[in-house]
Amino acid sequence: MTAPRVDRDRWRLRVRGLVEHELEFTLRQLLAMELVEVDATLVCVHNPVGGDRISSARWLGVPLGTLLGTAGVHPESDQVLTHSVTGFTAGLPLEMVGEGPTPLVALGMNGEPLTIRNGFPARLLTPGIWGADASTKWLATIELTTWANATDYWDTRGWPRLPGAVKPGSRIDVPADRATVVAGSAIAVGIAWAPRRGVSGVEVTIDGGPWQQARLSPPIAPTLWRQWALTWQAEPGEHQLQVRTRSGNQIQEEHPAPPYPHGSSGYHTIRVQARNNGAQPRRRRPRLAHTRADLSGRLRLAAAAPPAWRQRGFPRQPAFAEPLPPARRGLRQLLPSRP
Repeated sequence: MTAPRVDRDRWRLRVRGLVEHELEFTLRQLLAMELVEVDATLVCVHNPVGGDRISSARWLGVPLGTLLGTAGVHPESDQVLTHSVTGFTAGLPLEMVGEGPTPLVALGMNGEPLTIRNGFPARLLTPGIWGADASTKWLATIELTTWANATDYWDTRGWPRLPGAVKPGSRIDVPADRATVVAGSAIAVGIAWAPRRGVSGVEVTIDGGPWQQARLSPPIAPTLWRQWALTWQAEPGEHQLQVRTRSGNQIQEEHPAPPYPHGSSGYHTIRVQARNNGAQPRRRRPRLAHTRADLSGRLRLAAAAPPAWRQRGFPRQPAFAEPLPPARRGLRQLLPSRP
């Protein structure tokens, strides 16, 4: 249950499959190539609304297209299947290699080599695609193949074969759910993301009122999240805050959905208690309310997941419906008799 520790001197990255030339690179050879930087936010497909399975970094590495171009791609190939040293596999459509944002074989993160936890010595990075398909850590092999001939780790577990784009999303970080704030001028802050096209706006509603435009941090890259802030007037009493993201003409999905099969959706919602300055807050009651709300949310997600799986025909029927021959029958009995 720990991250694999790879010997960087013995490690090799192999490019194989439907290519003109199978290649093998050492870490030193990759570092000697022309490297590019990409600012990108990665989101786990299992990330719930308001969850923390999301992070951002400045990545350094070799464009995947450079390696494939050097190897030469056969015209019949349509899938890039990446293999980890752990045996994990994940597939990307070959057409994504030529589209922006460019997939990257990442070697560094935030000005430092990759950590063991983050995939040292190399990992795949495909901005704007759910991490399950686009972020193979501890990368060992890049294989060119076809969708008809190869399945990956998540395919066999009932997830969609083709990877999906990360949905626009947002989160309220301050104040925390069920927190107590001082009545009067209050501030709400958080993050918003739409990694393929970028965040163009963030809106917040207080107690179901009109949507208010939040202030945004300067844009660095469309693939990177943006921070937002909103100042609002907190009258004494309980209040509900909701947030949503705009990406061009696209608005974050309001309808709640579980992570399976295309990522969770819904507006992140919190409740806070505003009290006059000097009033003693009740700490135990808000904590209990937060615990109940969190448990209720988890139960709703758990209840919504099985119907979603069944709608997609999973779990599938076994490949072999007939029972296997009894164990007492020897191997010789199963072989065809000689003429």
